[in-house]
Amino acid sequence: MKLVQSIGAIAAVTVALSLAGRSLVAQSPTHITMPFSDPSRPGTLKVRLVQGGLTVRAASGRDVIVDASGGLRQRVDSQSSRSSRADGLRRLSQPSGVTIEEESNVISITARPNDDGHLDVQVPARTNLQVSLVNGCDLVVERVEGDIEVNNVNGSIRLTEVAGSVVAHSVNDDVVATVRQVATQKPMAFTSLNGDVDVTLPASLKANLKLRSDQGDVYTDFDVVTTSAPPASAAQSGQERGRSSDAAKGKYRLRVDRSIYGSVNGGGPEIELRTFNGDVFLRKGK
Repeated sequence: MKLVQSIGAIAAVTVALSLAGRSLVAQSPTHITMPFSDPSRPGTLKVRLVQGGLTVRAASGRDVIVDASGGLRQRVDSQSSRSSRADGLRRLSQPSGVTIEEESNVISITARPNDDGHLDVQVPARTNLQVSLVNGCDLVVERVEGDIEVNNVNGSIRLTEVAGSVVAHSVNDDVVATVRQVATQKPMAFTSLNGDVDVTLPASLKANLKLRSDQGDVYTDFDVVTTSAPPASAAQSGQERGRSSDAAKGKYRLRVDRSIYGSVNGGGPEIELRTFNGDVFLRKGK
């Protein structure tokens, strides 16, 4: 069972937090504390924002603390942007806010598409993240350990002193990450379409690497032992047979894989760093 309440009254918050499935609607700016239902194991934080920015920091507590600021994105009030049915009427502004839900050790934070502002979230150090932003500012994660999945369409991704496994993708900005400890036997990927990918990994890293920049260069201070591309999969083999058949008809197709394949410290799980318009930097941590 879930309950949606305005947090204007302490009693409403108390009732909401007493339920197995909890949900709060908060008016910004505001300060909210939400516990995981099972703090004895790592919880998961999910954030979905269309507008605005986000910072997630590891804290010493066991709860998730959310500070929301900002307000509704201003819309142009003109004859061309509103329905003719509104002629002679005055538009009333709707309050902005975020919705926070907790169920089965998963805390979900969402906002209405037009709400614009910034969320500053404190989480237990060991927390899994699934975060996506669309039209906002930077997406920042600091000192969190877990399975981290982050996506930002029109903003950068900044990961500082994180640990675990990471999948990070930005469409129109940089991906900058410092990983102090990697999860064993878990692949990772740091990618961008229009931005640099700058990643610092532990010097003791054991991994197989796939590095690529279509319109830039690749730099590293790791001792990378380059290797050939991995064998084609069964599906790729089928495609190659199809190409051979086309060749017999006078048709030819050549695909060039510009990726650099290699290994460090004997190899391990695959780590990919890739961008289309930008440079790739793979740095050795201290």
